Amino acid sequence: MSIIQFKEANCKNCYKCIRSCPVKAIAFINDQARIVEEDCMLCGNCLTVCPQNAKIVKSEVDTVKGFIRKKEKVYVSLAPSFVSAFENADEVWLYAALKKLGFTYIEETAVGAAQVSKKYDQLIKEKKMKNIITSACPSITLLVQKYYPELVDQLAPVVSPMIAHGKMLREMYGPRIKVVFIGPCLSKKDECNDLQTRGVIDAAITFEELDAWLLEEGITDDIDLTDEIKGVRELRARIYPVPGGIIKTLESRNNKNYQCLSVDGVERCIKILDSIKNDGLENYFIEMNSCSGGCIGGPCMKHIKGGFLEARRRLLTYLKRGLKEEKLVSTRDSKVDLKRNFFDMQKKGAVPSESAIQGILNSIGKFTADKELNCGACGYSSCRDKAIAVYNNRAQLHMCLPYMRERAESMSNLIINTTPNAIFALNEKLCIQEANYSAQKIFGLNKSSLEGKSIFEVLECGDFQFVIDSKKNIYDEKYYYEKYDMTVTQSIIYVPDQNIVVVVIKDITDEERQIQKMHKIREENVELAQKVIEKQMRVAQEIASLLGETTAETKVALTKLKKSIMSEMGDVK
Repeated sequence: MSIIQFKEANCKNCYKCIRSCPVKAIAFINDQARIVEEDCMLCGNCLTVCPQNAKIVKSEVDTVKGFIRKKEKVYVSLAPSFVSAFENADEVWLYAALKKLGFTYIEETAVGAAQVSKKYDQLIKEKKMKNIITSACPSITLLVQKYYPELVDQLAPVVSPMIAHGKMLREMYGPRIKVVFIGPCLSKKDECNDLQTRGVIDAAITFEELDAWLLEEGITDDIDLTDEIKGVRELRARIYPVPGGIIKTLESRNNKNYQCLSVDGVERCIKILDSIKNDGLENYFIEMNSCSGGCIGGPCMKHIKGGFLEARRRLLTYLKRGLKEEKLVSTRDSKVDLKRNFFDMQKKGAVPSESAIQGILNSIGKFTADKELNCGACGYSSCRDKAIAVYNNRAQLHMCLPYMRERAESMSNLIINTTPNAIFALNEKLCIQEANYSAQKIFGLNKSSLEGKSIFEVLECGDFQFVIDSKKNIYDEKYYYEKYDMTVTQSIIYVPDQNIVVVVIKDITDEERQIQKMHKIREENVELAQKVIEKQMRVAQEIASLLGETTAETKVALTKLKKSIMSEMGDVK
């Protein structure tokens, strides 16, 4: 499971995370960002820049709570930058708060940092390495192993202060204890699971996670502050979190074997590594920290009011105060093995041919070099880099914003200017801002003289004023413009976001004339039919009259005949 995770619903395709990622270890698949774990150096830049808070950090707080519930002995390795993370609480309060959460023992990671500095001193004195790049920052060691494998032998073969301190705690209190690191660092979560150091640190939680946990438990300033505070023998090691802090802890910092240099921030570290790789720099002891401002600028640092300057001031004040308080000094030393090996972890993606790259560029309208804007909006530094990412299924074609905008604009213009309907865009004063080709043609207008002209100078209709005043739309209303002898159906739509009115007019004059012609024909046909009916009725009446007279006469004759016959029958009898 990835340490950095994305909330799918929140990713808005702004590509800010890719732009901020120094190694482009983010892929976009189906419009959703994904961390490419094998390439990620866990610098945390994508966390801090995401405007949608779409990225979250895998939490191990529940794991630590489980240790405590099971009555395990849980020891804390506390990064000294804690004094810069909790604005209204000093170290005494935080130690007591951690005890209240259920931790068995709390000690500063600076205990391990002091031992790491001794190893660095030894490497400087031996002068066996071309350059010495500090290995205290896990993100830097990942960067070198994944992207500068040829410089792996220049990483100091020493564990980080966290691992050193974890080993020392287990050396003193037994291997069965649980050790939890608390600090501002994201990559420490990954370092806990490194094959070489697995089992030394059982879990790592951030200051932000700790703060949320304290709030959840309702732990406030009103707690028992009687617990003894444990310190370190080498109090200078508390300065590790600030740029140049490691160098200041070295006994041999003014040596002649190596020139000491401090570099913080991923971009600057990459530039230095490029110089070492390409320019053959030698005899440098380089303190590298991926976070700008050192550990007190970490991605999971609980930032306080005053920012970096206040965080640095609080840490230096804590260091100076500790130097004066003998009760904080511990005389413990250690003989644990602090050796660490580093390896080539580079994963090379497929390298497309020049024709494949050009084919991808052509598919987004970049047929010539001048079309390759290299604007960086997609997150990649050049159009070619983005094309390579597309080839490796890490990016999508439509991530090119200039191309998509140009395409959208051309499609919109094509639709608007080819529709047979007249379209006007009016501002809040009902002055014409835009009129499409059909509007100009239908009403015999000249585009050059249209802009800024009142719609009432073109079309006399009170509905425009009604819509802008009432903000109520009118749809498909039939209207006759006497000036143009034209019948239309028009929709007048208010757009609140832009405070404009859009008018869509369909000329139905020919249809209306055809309807009127057909109506006249129908009226004539009805009149003709009525005349025929009336004539037929008269004929029918005349026929009926004649039939009535002849029937009466026939009846009289037959009656007489009947009587005559009956009379004759009576005589016979």
